[in-house]
Amino acid sequence: MVDADLNREVISRVREAADLVEVVSEHVRLRKRGRTWEGLCPFHEEKTPSFSIDSEKGLYYCFGCHQGGDVFKFVMQLEHLNFPEAVERLAARFGVQLPPKSPQAQKRREEGERLRVLLEEAQRFFVDCFEDAEGASGRSELERRGFVKETWREFGFGFAPDDWRRLLDHLARRHPEGTIIEAGLAVRPEGGTAPYDRFRNRLTFPIRSGDGTLIAFGGRILGDGEPKYLNSPESSIFHKRSTLFCLDRARRPMADAGRALVVEGYFDCLSLHRVGVVNVVATLGTALTSEHARLLRRRLGSDGLTLLCYDADEAGRRAAGTGARVLLEAGVETAVLVLPSGMDPDDVIRERGAEVFSELLKHPTPLLEFLLGDLPPEPARRRRAGLQLATLVCSASDPALRQNLVEELARQLYLRPREIEEHGRQPRRGGVVQQVVERTPLPPGERELVRILLECSGTWRKKIIDLVQPELIEDDRIRHLLEEAAVVMGREGSEAAFAAELLRSSADPEASSLVAEVSNAPMPEITDETIRVQLRALLQRQARERARRLGPQIDAAEQRGDAEELDRLLAEKARLRRDSAEI
Repeated sequence: MVDADLNREVISRVREAADLVEVVSEHVRLRKRGRTWEGLCPFHEEKTPSFSIDSEKGLYYCFGCHQGGDVFKFVMQLEHLNFPEAVERLAARFGVQLPPKSPQAQKRREEGERLRVLLEEAQRFFVDCFEDAEGASGRSELERRGFVKETWREFGFGFAPDDWRRLLDHLARRHPEGTIIEAGLAVRPEGGTAPYDRFRNRLTFPIRSGDGTLIAFGGRILGDGEPKYLNSPESSIFHKRSTLFCLDRARRPMADAGRALVVEGYFDCLSLHRVGVVNVVATLGTALTSEHARLLRRRLGSDGLTLLCYDADEAGRRAAGTGARVLLEAGVETAVLVLPSGMDPDDVIRERGAEVFSELLKHPTPLLEFLLGDLPPEPARRRRAGLQLATLVCSASDPALRQNLVEELARQLYLRPREIEEHGRQPRRGGVVQQVVERTPLPPGERELVRILLECSGTWRKKIIDLVQPELIEDDRIRHLLEEAAVVMGREGSEAAFAAELLRSSADPEASSLVAEVSNAPMPEITDETIRVQLRALLQRQARERARRLGPQIDAAEQRGDAEELDRLLAEKARLRRDSAEI
């Protein structure tokens, strides 16, 4: 969570400080072409450059895959971050101090920083103990699992001594006892006796947030004892429902591959990273949550795939069904990686080798095939049992994915897709079922209107906003932009960076993409005369459309015999015709 006051002034400061060309050039080789920079698009494979940057406006657009936006959008797309995270990332890089949201936020920030400093000290303590003689049992456990010495520091392994207060006494020299307990490193008994170390006689490993910040610890018991695995308790900086183990290491590989593998155990995850399967994360002793699903959706993008690694028994199918529903509701396509009976990923790697696991990864089982795997063969019983999956497939928020799943389930059960939808129908996003809408070509003059709004002077822009009626604009993206332009024009200091401010103000990603596209497209220079010609044509068309819309009202007044209303409507229609001619 970004605990900063991201008001418009702060966002503008970050935007002004963040050089889009500099940010993009870290990932793309750019070449100057006139007023723009060009290069190969980082979002899709191409051999001929179609990616363009207008450095003056701070906007980019790819004419191949139609991705576009400002520096924040670029970082969001490339790093799979949300908007506040992108602002925070750019602010840190370009030296912009983000103000806290409130005194309470400032207090939370300071408390969080204290906990992070404390956790880093604890990590150094655990690593020192691991490397000393007393850590021999931890080193032996790692060697047994195939982790060679060179990987120990890389993964941050440590050792918590079999002592009740070693860590607490070590930290208490510099930190209050209450803060050590708050960080989850010590436990205060209910009876009021002296606190003691939470982690004892355990191999430890750091738990980090997606950006690599240390937020908690996990520990595996060495020898007998319960629980076998122990986590830090939740704190102001550690929330299990929104934390995926190894996300800091897996984030970029997941985005590059468009795939994520979700496993259940720490060592399952770490063993896979050890052998080079690095797009892997694990949940921290919890079922997959909606927060986890949104994290994966942001990292994978709209066309990514998440593989759930579960046993092929009844319990595994139930867990896969539960996890899949959470992912589908977040718009994440899901499949299942089925392992040999009784084995987890760590077992497969140690007993059969990394090559065997890599081969399994190449052949994931489609979600419905996995979930339908144990249905009875008799058609009527199979259909009744299979229909229980209708609500699962209809829960997918992505329309194309939902349609594919509905059609596949219908095929498997020898039903029509409509029957699956009727059985599994439920409200989506505010009670409205989302549908795919194919975009028709822009109406004449409306594309030019966007370009004029971006390029013209403030005087012209005010005239356009006063004269053009948004409700008569046919394309919903341009109608949205015209309405937002009126809002942006009312802000002080918006003139200098109108296009970027309009892009930021718009909550419609399709409208934002259109702004970026038009800004980077080669078009004739905008002059006063071209504005007059285009505006005149658009206003004439709007006047004719308003006159046309009066037709049904005139017919209704005639049928009612309402002479007064009829005269008023006919006079209005005549006025609109005169206005059109005068324009």
